[in-house]
Amino acid sequence: MSTTTPSSPSPERRRPARRLLPVVVALGVASFVVVGWATRPGPSELTAVQDVPADVRSELDVTWSAFAELFSGRMTCIDDVEVLLVSEVDGGDARYLPALGRIEIEIPTTPARFRESLAHELAHHVETTCGAFEMLRTDLHPLLGDADQPWSRGPIWFDVPAERYAEHVAELVVGERVRHRDEVPIQPEVSRLIAAWGSG
Repeated sequence: MSTTTPSSPSPERRRPARRLLPVVVALGVASFVVVGWATRPGPSELTAVQDVPADVRSELDVTWSAFAELFSGRMTCIDDVEVLLVSEVDGGDARYLPALGRIEIEIPTTPARFRESLAHELAHHVETTCGAFEMLRTDLHPLLGDADQPWSRGPIWFDVPAERYAEHVAELVVGERVRHRDEVPIQPEVSRLIAAWGSG
């Protein structure tokens, strides 16, 4: 895969060099595109904000295709989403910005971690933009946390029900997880509920 780092946006804080190995996923020339956002009558789409090399585009396409298959019955409910590749994400490998409908993913990284990060953040996009998600959340919440625990907040991220849900989606989309398989074990009942709801 390409080894060029992104030229924008510039991070305020640099990570140690050890975080940059191996250099696998990267961004070529940054070329910003103005994207208009509106709820579409057809299936949702994923758009890269920058021009990206073919290898990165391939990872985006493969992950989006698997995500769209998992949520095939909900794609008209889910808004469009864009991806921005960045040099650094504070506190992790990726983040979802609901106000922008945008996922930011840190590069360089490995292909496996790139796909896992993208799938995890796409799960948050589903819960934020699809009104019908409330039905699934009602079923999942008691399985992923106690009744008094907030869905999206908690002192330890991997005990937060919303994060545990997103990790299940990552496993379903990618087929495996690299980073958090020990912190968030897969519960087959949760995976079945997500897949059934996703198919409509």
